[in-house]
Amino acid sequence: MACGVAVVVTHEQRVLFGKRPTKSTGFEWQLPGGSIEAGEAPPQAARREVLEETGLSLLQLDFVGLTSNVFSVQNHTISLYFEAECADPGPLTVAEAGKCIAWEWRPWSQVNESLYLPLRLFKNTEYQPFLKDRRVTYVSI
Repeated sequence: MACGVAVVVTHEQRVLFGKRPTKSTGFEWQLPGGSIEAGEAPPQAARREVLEETGLSLLQLDFVGLTSNVFSVQNHTISLYFEAECADPGPLTVAEAGKCIAWEWRPWSQVNESLYLPLRLFKNTEYQPFLKDRRVTYVSI
């Protein structure tokens, strides 16, 4: 079972969502993230993945949740979720066109359909960004 990270990157009350290409619907919304490399701490992986995929650097990372993603009998992953404000929301990079065709800043509450499985599971936990003073850990297992 693989373990990866996903990051709720925030700026001005918006969240960065990516369009993950699919054959059936054209795309599914996803968060920036990816696999944790051997010997890498999850927060390091989160920062590295966001920088590689979007070109953005992050301020303080906060752990906010976990999902158990069963894609099929042979494909089961765990995702660790972090939230972080971007350091500078300058131009966005689409570095992995096969995995993401565009990045968009959108309100968290407006992205509810055509969700990549891990994001759908995470949104089902009732997590809400921008609530650092009332933060709990949200889990979907």
